Amino acid sequence: MAARSGVTCCSVYLTAVLLCYVCAKEEKKIVKARERTNVTLQPVESQHNARVVWTFGVESPNIRIASANLRKEVKCDYEEKFRARLLLDSLTGALTVSQLETSDSGVYQFQSISSKILSRDFHLTVYSFLPAPSITVRSSVINSSSASVTVECSVQNSRELKLSWYRGTERLKQTSSPSLPTMLTLSLEVDAPEGDDYSCVAENPVERQTTKLLTKDIQLGNAENSSWCQNEATVRLIVSAGIALVLILLLVDYIRF
Repeated sequence: MAARSGVTCCSVYLTAVLLCYVCAKEEKKIVKARERTNVTLQPVESQHNARVVWTFGVESPNIRIASANLRKEVKCDYEEKFRARLLLDSLTGALTVSQLETSDSGVYQFQSISSKILSRDFHLTVYSFLPAPSITVRSSVINSSSASVTVECSVQNSRELKLSWYRGTERLKQTSSPSLPTMLTLSLEVDAPEGDDYSCVAENPVERQTTKLLTKDIQLGNAENSSWCQNEATVRLIVSAGIALVLILLLVDYIRF
């Protein structure tokens, strides 16, 4: 009975060792890239004279997209979606995806099949091309002691986008939104003389775009108010002159009588 138990334990141990040898899977790797660029998914280890298979899926890699057999014959036309955009190195097993699209985000699995199976998952996230944010002067307030301007920064929203106002290197305000088809906006009130100290920054994990707020932009906003003030002063002057003329005429008539 003891001998049978020992044989069973030995069999379990050998089976476990064999499984570890046959299938060695590495931890997943996170990859981030911008659309319209290229990315190369490079396995850490590859086997000599091994069959290489790459699969892809949004959540699980269940679609074959590229392979190379023992004769190093490469095939990358399994999926129309990736046609003419995949390059497989049959020696290293590296897979290059060119002209990335946001829909290329997902899980890419590498397998090297020989005496053992090497496997590795790549979790790729592709971010939209990020334009520079635009700044608009919304309103101005001018008084005898100071002048302030309300400015608004805006940019087309996209995956994991953050929009921020900075004064120098200090972040003043920040916003983000999960609603991707919308415009992302952020307002800020600034002092007119300090315009060049402010900037609006749009950023995601792979790209950063900055637009500076220039003093001349603020002056344009003030000019509208200044013009209005000048026009109002002119009207008041004309009205005052008219009243004065009427009073003079009345005075002349009074003297005549």
